[in-house]
Amino acid sequence: MKKHMKQVMIMGLAGALAVGLVGCGSASSSTTATADSTTNASSKTGKPIEVTFWHGMSGQLGDVLKNMVDEFNKTHPDIHVNAIYQGSYSGKGPLQQKLLAAIASGKVPDIVQLEIHSIPVFAASGALQSLDSYMAQSTDHKKSDFIQGLLKSTSYKGQTYGVPFNRSVPVFYYNDKMFKAAGITEAPKTWDDVAKDAKLLTKKENGKTTVYGFEPVNQWWFFESLVWSGGGQLMNQGLTQATFDTPAAEAGMKAWQQMKKDGVLTVQTGPKDWDQTIADFTHGRAAMYVGSAGDMGQIEQSGMDFKASYVPMVKQYAVPTGGANAAILAKAPEAEKQAAWKFIEWFTAKEQTIHWSQKTGYMPVMKSAVDSQQMKDYFKQKPNHQVPVEELQYAQEAPLSPAYLQVTQYIQDAMDKIMVENANVDATLKDAVKKSNAAISQN
Repeated sequence: MKKHMKQVMIMGLAGALAVGLVGCGSASSSTTATADSTTNASSKTGKPIEVTFWHGMSGQLGDVLKNMVDEFNKTHPDIHVNAIYQGSYSGKGPLQQKLLAAIASGKVPDIVQLEIHSIPVFAASGALQSLDSYMAQSTDHKKSDFIQGLLKSTSYKGQTYGVPFNRSVPVFYYNDKMFKAAGITEAPKTWDDVAKDAKLLTKKENGKTTVYGFEPVNQWWFFESLVWSGGGQLMNQGLTQATFDTPAAEAGMKAWQQMKKDGVLTVQTGPKDWDQTIADFTHGRAAMYVGSAGDMGQIEQSGMDFKASYVPMVKQYAVPTGGANAAILAKAPEAEKQAAWKFIEWFTAKEQTIHWSQKTGYMPVMKSAVDSQQMKDYFKQKPNHQVPVEELQYAQEAPLSPAYLQVTQYIQDAMDKIMVENANVDATLKDAVKKSNAAISQN
């Protein structure tokens, strides 16, 4: 998960997909493909198979991705991947809006970088190719070869529709120099600890706060962690009702709001709130913040002395997984599907996923990578990078409902009211649950 979480799925996406996919078939009736070799696929024309890959990586992340795609093309003369940046891959971002239009027109890309919470929406409408047959026939990309925590949010109704691509968990970051100066000897384990430490770390000059003790990214991905950490749930087991307004679910949000009232917490607003939060942290305007594992490369570029730790808990450690999966479109031609799978296998293979992780901070997605001596040595050199991998033991799965992205919109609206407008937590979350249940009932 990276930077664009506040832009969530527009209302009615599932309806738009249903209209655009009339005649395409249901998820269960999608064409069953095989992972046959593409070695001879280009021999009919003598030209490499052209694979169109839509992605949402820009800046430093986009540069790393481009270099890796170039390397694939150099080493695979029978396939040429055209990586095209289409804007943010988030639910309300340009990439998914363009994908909706492409699906409606029938002219789809072959691969798309799809935000993990969008998998149920697109899969339920038949837009995505089931990847189970590919995985079953692969020598090193079977389900058992992936880090199991990252397989969460890759499937829908028992079928796999995505391969972990740029995947992350929330991570708690803190300024080590500020901690030492304040006499704090260890990372906070609970939100009560964060509140206590934030008071020691907050600095004021001439009545103005120059350093806030804590500055969270105020986005719904972190709300998931807060709810589970308190022992609450986002939806009921049958996925028919939202349940994030119980006392257990509200506890974390109340802890954040109280810190703001105490003057030790601030939040950024607007479309660049995530970037601004990172900037505040790297420039010493915030001593602690909660962000993504995918922030780590950017923080390291600043040269600051920082440490990473588990996201604090209310009662128990709990984190969502985030980021995006690589998905193949059901309407893509068969040869392009096979070539697309070959690229996905290459990108997520041991050497490439290690390179991707070290350059960006995202997770290495294969067990072989995490267990390799190369990665073990890297973790010893840079222990911050091991934190998100260890944190996967506490990963939970967001509700696998096509309606859930609409629910996150109401959660985000509620968080903005609570943390920006100082609205009452109980009343605001109950109103968000009421709106969510109305949306769920229409799916």
